[in-house]
Amino acid sequence: MNLYKTSQETYADIFNQRGADYHNAMKLIPGARDLEFLNLLDRVSLKDEMVIVDIPSGGNYLANYINQKVQIKPLETSEVFANLGNSKVCNWAEIPLEDNSADIIFCCAAFHHVIEEDRKKFMKEASRILNNDGKLVIADVKLGSSIDHFLNDFVDSKNSLGHQGVFMDHNFAATYQLPSLISTESKYVQFPWVFSENKETAIEYLKLMFGLDLASSDEIENEIVNSLNFSLNTDKKFQIDWALNYEVFTRI
Repeated sequence: MNLYKTSQETYADIFNQRGADYHNAMKLIPGARDLEFLNLLDRVSLKDEMVIVDIPSGGNYLANYINQKVQIKPLETSEVFANLGNSKVCNWAEIPLEDNSADIIFCCAAFHHVIEEDRKKFMKEASRILNNDGKLVIADVKLGSSIDHFLNDFVDSKNSLGHQGVFMDHNFAATYQLPSLISTESKYVQFPWVFSENKETAIEYLKLMFGLDLASSDEIENEIVNSLNFSLNTDKKFQIDWALNYEVFTRI
């Protein structure tokens, strides 16, 4: 059964099935996605006492990158991830926070799993809970990029659940902004995921992260060499090329 190709299935359905493997990947090489999270934080100016919402928070990974004395509220729509990250369970259409109670909302590398109806409800909820001048930062894959093809072609064919993400096109900001929540920045950022000095560990990370239960290690290596420039960096660590669109919306 291909969950991604069924409009009735949701982010929660998907990660209730493979969230544990994803979390094991993050534990295997905790720093692999450092630049992805740091680029997310670079979109805003964090200050002490701010209220930060992270949705979906996965295993509460973003908290490891925040040094300011802020209040972080991790939320999840997947019960499996909520248990792994000690997050509060909610749904995209009903965020369990009061009006004007948050300064920043982060949503990293997950929106492509969210169905259209929930996307629009989430944007309204984000507008409701953000303070004036509060920021919503959504990071995700760019439509037509090498990452898109890796996920929606290779991962789709080698993950028994499939993968058909709905990625960001050039109309994303115009499609989802509201009169009270306007687009204020759109930036495409390229960076590596950096693994370890051991090639087999790097491939195991990707196998767990993307649920590649139908792929051999050789198949994964072949694919990432050709599509994601799998190679050794100057520190003799294996890495792949990655990139995300970072879209910022401001509450007015």
